[in-house]
Amino acid sequence: MTDTTISIAAPSPASQRFVDEYKTAMRHVASQVAIVTYGRGEDRGGITCTAICSASTEPPALVVCINRSSPARDGIARAGAFAVNHLTDEQSEIARAFSQSSQVAAPFDLGQWSTGSEGAPILAQATANFECRIDQCIEIGGHTMFIGWVVAVQTAPGSTLLYRDGFFRRLAQE
Repeated sequence: MTDTTISIAAPSPASQRFVDEYKTAMRHVASQVAIVTYGRGEDRGGITCTAICSASTEPPALVVCINRSSPARDGIARAGAFAVNHLTDEQSEIARAFSQSSQVAAPFDLGQWSTGSEGAPILAQATANFECRIDQCIEIGGHTMFIGWVVAVQTAPGSTLLYRDGFFRRLAQE
């Protein structure tokens, strides 16, 4: 079997009205909240992210989308690896700290962190941690899509933190 790449021309620029409607619709979609981290020695950082999905299960791979203007985008590219730390509904303070461009306190002071095999910080008690080695970077619109091979995973019990319509949310028990 051979790999095939299909290229389709980018659409013409959308009207501002359509972009606003798209953003409004996306705010109605609940997403899991994770901290995407990177690290190489003293050069480490992270960002709160909801644009994450599985790309493949065999072999395991994840996709993470990061805004090109974010310092985390360049940090991830420099490191060549990243970790995805899915938060519990009790870790919203950590999500807030990593979502602010200028933090009052260092975000790594919140929670218990260790260093993964690829150098990225790993958050203890996250519902799931995925350590990834970058395979591809794809520029799309104002974002970079990082596709990473998963090289290590760990899980812990807890209810997943969600984000919808500008607020952190909890899953309701049935």
